[in-house]
Amino acid sequence: MLNIIRSSLQWKLMLMITSIIVFVVTVIGSFSFIKSSQAIDHDVERFSSQILKQANLNLGRYMNDSQHFFQTLISSEELRQWAVARNKYQSVSAYQTMASRFIEPFVTYHPEMLSIMIYHVNGYESIFRSDKNNQIYLNTKYSLKDELNVLNDPSNPTTGRKILFSPSYTDSKSYPVEVPVLRYYHKLIYNGHMVYVVMDLSLLAIREILDEIDLGHNGYAMLVDEKGIIVSSPESERITTKIHNSLEERLKPKAHGSQYIPETKEMMVYESIPRIGWKVLVLIPYSDLAKSITDIRNWTIIMTGTGLLLAVILVVWLANSITKRLKDLRRTIKQTRMGNFDIRLNVQGTDEVAELGAAYNHLLERIDSSVIQLAETRLVQQRAVLSALQSQIHSHFFYNALESINSMAHLAGHKEIRRTTVALSNMLRYTSNYQEAVVTIKQEMKHLADYIRVMESVYRDAVDFRIHTDPFIEEAQCLKAIVQPFVENCIKHGYEVTGRGLIVEVNAYRLNDLTLRIDILDNGIGFTDEKLRELRNKLNRQQPEQNFTQLSNIGVLNVCYRLMTFYGDHSATLEVDRSTYGGAKVSLTFPYRVAQDSAREDDGL
Repeated sequence: MLNIIRSSLQWKLMLMITSIIVFVVTVIGSFSFIKSSQAIDHDVERFSSQILKQANLNLGRYMNDSQHFFQTLISSEELRQWAVARNKYQSVSAYQTMASRFIEPFVTYHPEMLSIMIYHVNGYESIFRSDKNNQIYLNTKYSLKDELNVLNDPSNPTTGRKILFSPSYTDSKSYPVEVPVLRYYHKLIYNGHMVYVVMDLSLLAIREILDEIDLGHNGYAMLVDEKGIIVSSPESERITTKIHNSLEERLKPKAHGSQYIPETKEMMVYESIPRIGWKVLVLIPYSDLAKSITDIRNWTIIMTGTGLLLAVILVVWLANSITKRLKDLRRTIKQTRMGNFDIRLNVQGTDEVAELGAAYNHLLERIDSSVIQLAETRLVQQRAVLSALQSQIHSHFFYNALESINSMAHLAGHKEIRRTTVALSNMLRYTSNYQEAVVTIKQEMKHLADYIRVMESVYRDAVDFRIHTDPFIEEAQCLKAIVQPFVENCIKHGYEVTGRGLIVEVNAYRLNDLTLRIDILDNGIGFTDEKLRELRNKLNRQQPEQNFTQLSNIGVLNVCYRLMTFYGDHSATLEVDRSTYGGAKVSLTFPYRVAQDSAREDDGL
């Protein structure tokens, strides 16, 4: 009997379900207490998870954004210009630049910023009053000079932040109000003179983030700094006060955790904000957590009774329905394990077992093609690595040879040879660095200029190169070595074939806000109708990955393949046509992208 049960899934299911029924009925009473304890742990974990995902992440991002902005402001060149201003006009001009470049963009996304005050000991003062907050405004008669005694207090560091109730604000009706603010302050010295920078942030944003946490009906959250001072609380009068000593002692040992407080019958959950040192503290009445125990007990009774009734009815039917098709699947898997990949499972039904059978059939169909594709992919990778290593070895040899020629030309006083070898050396260095696939338009045109310098030493005035590049796209990104091969083709199929003077023109410009275009055209022999049609057909045909090695020796198709692979089939194009000079024309179109560092420089950041 034991062997029958071990070898039959049907018997296992029937025995398992029967055992569950007996087990549930006999131990449900004693197990209720364990489930209640697990419910409490589950609630604590849920609250901790909410704090971690909602409060911790949002507050951390909010505090980091504010601190990063303040550090950027105090280290900015505009602040230095304001500090060293010799007259009122220079001071106002520097402040306006600072406001438009730093402060106003920050306030747009952070309306909780109330004001920024900058004061110079020589009497210059600039104050930015935010109008984004429609409830609190900085008093029009306020001056940072009135608070210099506090800022110069030896107990205050040179830079820092603190929570305080500021009486320097008014409401929408211009009545004085005392509001809690998060203040950042910094003291600098320029040319021997002290400069004070102060930024006030409303705590309403922090309060809103804490209020979004689901704490039950009676739970509440507080934000506490590293000294145990309350930064934000549902009760405004508790802000800037110290938490109870018992809570402070429980917060110190760990960065996060949860504890039960017998004195107040509350569950305490806390989590530290990374890099800030502050902690989000949540206090949940135990009565709120105990409510889950009652709910679990009631639902357990209901589900147990329902399960007992349904289990007896469904056990036999369910066992037969599942095990029959699983047996067929097991039989098929055994055949596959023996190497028979041609066998297929007869799929019946639409449930999970049927989906499993269909998925296994699909898996068998994909195995052969996957093995073939894997082998071909590895072969292409090995060829690419070997080709790259071989190219790098050759490039080192030629680079050293060019350096030797350059040195000999220098000793012999041949400037033309020196310029040519330097250009060749630059080209070799540019193309041999196969690890850097993306460059800027400026670098690509520099590579083209080196090639032209070499060609001019060969053909002299026989080839007229006309290069036009929009200066506003020089920092745009493009693939490496996509222009020079076409210029080389112009010479190869133009001057070297006809022997008459050749014009090669390259135009790089911005087609629209999202697209760049590079046109290469000449006055050579151009394309015949048949050749033009053949090239267009090849360019429009999808090239499989395994044909890459075959494309590496065909300039037009090589560049087309690289563009399609890097940018996608529809975002980049390569077109061939006849030029206005009567020769050939090649147009490269690809997305306008600028490196992140260059974009920041353009924005003045």
